[in-house]
Amino acid sequence: MSKYIHLAITEQLNLIVPEIQMAEELFQLVDSDREHLRPFLSFLDSAREVEVQRKFIQTKLHGAAKGTDKLFFIAMDDKIIGSIDLHTIDLKNQKAEIGYWIHSAYTKQHITSKAVKRLCQYAFETLGLNKLTIMADTENIASNAVAKSCGFTLLGTRKQDIYLHDAFCDMNEYYLLK
Repeated sequence: MSKYIHLAITEQLNLIVPEIQMAEELFQLVDSDREHLRPFLSFLDSAREVEVQRKFIQTKLHGAAKGTDKLFFIAMDDKIIGSIDLHTIDLKNQKAEIGYWIHSAYTKQHITSKAVKRLCQYAFETLGLNKLTIMADTENIASNAVAKSCGFTLLGTRKQDIYLHDAFCDMNEYYLLK
């Protein structure tokens, strides 16, 4: 049982609603795993202090209030181990994009897949969305595997879709319909 407002996945695993005071824990998690996370996350180079994480949480909470974002932290026994969110929520067209990352100490345990499945359930049943999208770097084997294991269909590859770390990256676009 979590002490935080949460969406339960298992008895120990939850998607917890972020709170400003979680910024320090989030920063420590990110800082301890930069080598693993950096290849696919653009924010890492600028996230060198707790204040950046505090502002990130504030921005996402503001987005939640506007209806454009829903951030959750993936937590095991109330310890933050990753992040998952719905962003670019479009209530008129009933769609959103999912983003996620997890600390390397928790990979290969199907935790991210469980988190994505739980977030999809929330998006479809609670928010009333009809379509969810995942964008995964073609080089990010784990992220592509998560999308497939959660029942997402590959729509196609967007060539040179994002510019990250001085290079253009190809992105696979996956979708899941209600």
